[in-house]
Amino acid sequence: MASMYDPSIHLPDKPNFNSPSNRDKYEAGTPMTDELIAYIGVRGPITVAEFMRRVLRDGRYGYYTSKGSRSGQKDGGIVTAIADDDNDDDWDLDDDSVNDNSHLTSNDPTQQQQHVGGEHVIGASGDFITAPEVSELFGESLLVWLITQYQALGNPSKIQLIEIGPGKGTLICDVLRSALTTFPDFAAALSSSNGDISGEGGKKKVAVGVHLVEVTDGMRSRQKESLQKLQGETTVMEKGFSFSFDNSESEIDNVQEHDPSNDKQIEQSNAISINWHDLLSSVPTHDAETGEPIPTFIICQELLDALPIHSFQKIEGGQWRERLVDVAVRDKEEESSEVTKIKQAAGRMKYSDAESEDSITESTSTSSSTAEEKGAKKLPRLRFVLPPDTTPALRTLLRVSGSGSPLEGNPTAEALNALPTGSVVETCPEGLLLAQDIADRIEKCNGGAALLIDYGEDGASSRDTMRGFWRHTQVHPLSRPGEVDVTADVDFAALRESVNQRIGLEESLKRKHFADTGKVSSPSTNIEEEKPINRPEAFGPVSQGQFLASMGIVQRVEKQIEADSTTDEQAYELYSALERLLAPDQMGERYKVLAIARKKEGLFPPAGF
Repeated sequence: MASMYDPSIHLPDKPNFNSPSNRDKYEAGTPMTDELIAYIGVRGPITVAEFMRRVLRDGRYGYYTSKGSRSGQKDGGIVTAIADDDNDDDWDLDDDSVNDNSHLTSNDPTQQQQHVGGEHVIGASGDFITAPEVSELFGESLLVWLITQYQALGNPSKIQLIEIGPGKGTLICDVLRSALTTFPDFAAALSSSNGDISGEGGKKKVAVGVHLVEVTDGMRSRQKESLQKLQGETTVMEKGFSFSFDNSESEIDNVQEHDPSNDKQIEQSNAISINWHDLLSSVPTHDAETGEPIPTFIICQELLDALPIHSFQKIEGGQWRERLVDVAVRDKEEESSEVTKIKQAAGRMKYSDAESEDSITESTSTSSSTAEEKGAKKLPRLRFVLPPDTTPALRTLLRVSGSGSPLEGNPTAEALNALPTGSVVETCPEGLLLAQDIADRIEKCNGGAALLIDYGEDGASSRDTMRGFWRHTQVHPLSRPGEVDVTADVDFAALRESVNQRIGLEESLKRKHFADTGKVSSPSTNIEEEKPINRPEAFGPVSQGQFLASMGIVQRVEKQIEADSTTDEQAYELYSALERLLAPDQMGERYKVLAIARKKEGLFPPAGF
């Protein structure tokens, strides 16, 4: 696409980002910026969903897939300075990334590939901090809930534990540590010592055990390092457990050389198989030896907010348009009459700005340390625009006509019509599909349960929630593509309905009748028939603070603080972590928890909901 791009033809109104005046006005570029400008120039403005997909997942320049592995790189090579000022690719990469990834300049190719991925984006030195990084109490509380669901199934002897988007591996380690030390039956059920291995060409497929759904090798490496450290902890070794790593789907063998002395320990202990997958659908569902489905327990923590969204904005006349991402345009005084003619011929004047420059400036951050010192704020090189016509996504997802008005029979028509001009509605198809896939998997796997934790609301917002995070500071979502984390609020009501709408009207009537009367007869014919199917449903959301409190986190902290071995400093750290996880003005209210599980005895929601 880049080879086809000619800015004088495709983007005649693009500012000269390297002119002295524009250097002060616009942020410095990134490799991903150049990719997007060329792509948009040839193809035209792109949807917000495509923008998020590219800036977060692109194999070369994506935030999660490669941030920290490419600092100072161009076209696969290493460069020692920022690109020439006369070119548009005046990359100003994150200095912290350069410092954190000096190993990439090694002549050893295996060392250069060892941490390919976004493993430097989480934590104090990254761009954001997640709940598991605050305290291991978070993981322990999630396990308490999982245990209630495990016991509701009758303590099965074989289970699998899946985490989707495991980050640095902190959460899965906290869950496993707590299971090994406190709930040995749950830990033993994760052991693959039952012979649940099928071999085909030397490749093993294990259903029992731990499965991590992760697409980047760098993050897989970090997760394996965390698990290896956990395996070496005295408590774990004393319990007689070890981990067996399956690297069949990733290049993580270089993390640690094989130590033959560990083989005897693994043979003599309960080995929990650790497996990595690109997709949830690739995780085995059945025991390789018996062919029976394996109960599945799933954790999805702070992943949904990073899935691509479509963004729709209401315009004058009660009509709707899809927000698109385009390249910034020249100021009127900078634009020549010739450029205006070319713009008209190319149809670029048909797109209108979706936000004012004042609102952009309010949400932008400084682009360099020099600018920070001056308190200056610069504009992104990209902008949000509204097209003149409706798009396929708008007509399908928001159910509007060709003119952009809600269709008759659209159940949300009244709500959409009531919103004021300028309102923004977002939807995340990938998130809805993931929630449905999780529910379907639980149904097929002979039981189980899932927790989905993220920040968002119980219902769609009428405002733009898309935002960027860079060095723990909120910035404009179009700022520094590939260097900035881009997220949006999760609509938990939509997730809940996407799961529960799988249950038809007839089944819902049976359930209500059974709940009201305790009888399994049809409410319409009173003819005895089968008991209603107890299918997995979505429950909640509840606030993170409420959920963690219901799992006993406060009592556990109090017990730890009161212990004689706890120092004053440790007590303060425990209290601070508890406050951050539970306080309404911190993580307690902003973050929500949604459960997918079966009702207990077909009547009662799971614990905490």
